[in-house]
Amino acid sequence: MKNESRKKYLLKNTLIFSLGNFGSKFITFFLVPLYTNILTTKEYGTVDLMSVLTTVLVPIISLNISESVMRFSIDEENNRQDILNIGIIITIFSIVLSLFCVPVFNMFSVTSQYSILLSLYIMSFTCSTIFMCYIRGIEKLFDYAVISIIQTIFIALLNILFLLRFKMGIKGYILAYTISYFISTILCVFRGNIYFKNNEFRINQKLLKLMINYSILLIPNALMWWIMNSLDRVMISAMIGIEETGIYAISYKIPSILIAVTNVFNQAWMFSAIKEKNSSDRNVYKNKIFYSLETFVITIALILLIILKPLLSFYVGKSFYGAWRYVPPLLLGTVLLTLATFLSNEYTANKDSCGFLKSSFIGAIVNLMLNFILIDKYRSLGAAIATCLSYFTVFIFRVYDTKKYILIDYRSKKNILNIMMLIIGTLAVYIDNFLFYLIMIFVFFIFFINNLALWKNIFLNFKKILERIKS
Repeated sequence: MKNESRKKYLLKNTLIFSLGNFGSKFITFFLVPLYTNILTTKEYGTVDLMSVLTTVLVPIISLNISESVMRFSIDEENNRQDILNIGIIITIFSIVLSLFCVPVFNMFSVTSQYSILLSLYIMSFTCSTIFMCYIRGIEKLFDYAVISIIQTIFIALLNILFLLRFKMGIKGYILAYTISYFISTILCVFRGNIYFKNNEFRINQKLLKLMINYSILLIPNALMWWIMNSLDRVMISAMIGIEETGIYAISYKIPSILIAVTNVFNQAWMFSAIKEKNSSDRNVYKNKIFYSLETFVITIALILLIILKPLLSFYVGKSFYGAWRYVPPLLLGTVLLTLATFLSNEYTANKDSCGFLKSSFIGAIVNLMLNFILIDKYRSLGAAIATCLSYFTVFIFRVYDTKKYILIDYRSKKNILNIMMLIIGTLAVYIDNFLFYLIMIFVFFIFFINNLALWKNIFLNFKKILERIKS
């Protein structure tokens, strides 16, 4: 792609994903005070464990076909109706399988009274995920963004109705999400023309095999990411107590702000990574993007570290305020995860599901071992540190493993100094006096000087945009 057209393509996709992600994440972010003031720490811990459970089950019962539906739909040489037929068949199969989850949920005291609701929740989440991925794959990105916002609006309105008005507690929470996911599924059906053409039941066997081969390896990948992202909460619940799980779950909400922002870019970049797969200057171009992304995410992380304690003092209920202690390592880990996700787009571009699996497997093993060691010694803080180190492991592995596709100069002086400033800022949060602010001023000064050329470039581009508007 030419330099100007590649910029426009990436910018257009970023803006569209911004519409959907910022709108939906903004609403979700402001639901947290509702949850933490209406639900007890034990109830919120239970809700979080159910969300974790769903994250594990959906990729398994759906064969993680949503990833294949999205990736194969992007390639114009593939017949999209054949891809859609395969997606619909797997969706029906997943709905049937989710019914068999009911007796499983009945076996556990935490989920037994919500078994039918949880089964419906898994059905709705599966359908929504597969069809939303199809909408993305055929590059109806504006529709995807609008449906995401509508889905989140319904989540917010129904949560307010069920939790505040009808006092339904955990059942109301699950029901709100279930209804919202079914609504987004219906919208996808209409906007994506999701149906069997001419009432023909036709399955492209060759394409089915290719799609299953790609997605099947992403099932254990999803399980490995579940270990890194969610096992710590299960272990905290077992080793410390479910009330502590509720508090720890809140600590994830601050890094989720960073994830919400960076996911916008990484979703848009995935399409560019595919388009740039064979370009002659891909290494130079992708290194520029990597460095810009790194600088951007560290800037946001440093700002979040400064406002962390004041933010939580009014953002959550008093019983949840202690969650601030676990945020710094999670935030540092999220920065590394963002950079690792950027690299993982090379796996997507080259349909290398083995790369996903190998990196997530190593990260999961590190996370599992460290959780056993650190939770016992440092309680929930140990879990946060374990998660951070597992993300770091994934990042380092992907830097080396993706060299077959892209050469990232991660050892440059600028990159190393940026990470050092973030680590200093992360540690400084635990200093509970005026010295913290002095350290953060120093960190921001060094960070600004280190990236001065980038800031100048941003300023000049912004100035050009303003001049065009005026003219």
